[in-house]
Amino acid sequence: MPTTIQQLETTFDLKYIKSIKWKASFKESSNGIYIISINQNKDYLPNQNNSVSFNEKQLNIWFENAPHLLLNGKKAITEDIKKQLEAFWLADESILYIGKAEKQSLSDRISQFYNHKVGKKGPHKGGYWLKLLNNLDELYIHLYSTNDSHIIEEKLLTHFIENVSELSKEKLIEKKLFLPFANLQLSSGVIKCHGLKYHCQ
Repeated sequence: MPTTIQQLETTFDLKYIKSIKWKASFKESSNGIYIISINQNKDYLPNQNNSVSFNEKQLNIWFENAPHLLLNGKKAITEDIKKQLEAFWLADESILYIGKAEKQSLSDRISQFYNHKVGKKGPHKGGYWLKLLNNLDELYIHLYSTNDSHIIEEKLLTHFIENVSELSKEKLIEKKLFLPFANLQLSSGVIKCHGLKYHCQ
């Protein structure tokens, strides 16, 4: 069964801080975990009709910042990139990204995400697929405090992988690592087979 944020919160005894809309400013000095979803409701799950669409402007910025971008060994073009990303979309999941603030505060880490430019290596290339979405400004960030963010992040991602629905698995191009849409790796060296090369330069 697809994973709700509330399930993760309860299963792993996460210390909830608050939920904010994407681009909202906030102050939080603790380290922790943040979960980005399509809804403020932590129990919400969409149905399989939940489709994805991409922002043409952000795609163009990506191509400008990563001019040597390859998809499956060939020079990437917009339509092929869209089809490839669509093949990683989990329609019945509300969680799009799980991240950690391990070396800085949650406020600082989220600020880096806000300011990150697609195609650049920093300051927050993790989760950059989110910035290609048309509905980015409608997303929510759920914040949790923890001193073990690296360990907790991997546990949350593993739980997510283990509970992806069979219908979503059938539709995904990825057949082994069923991560949230914008998470590209489970841990160091354990990476989605996304077919992209030179995507951050």
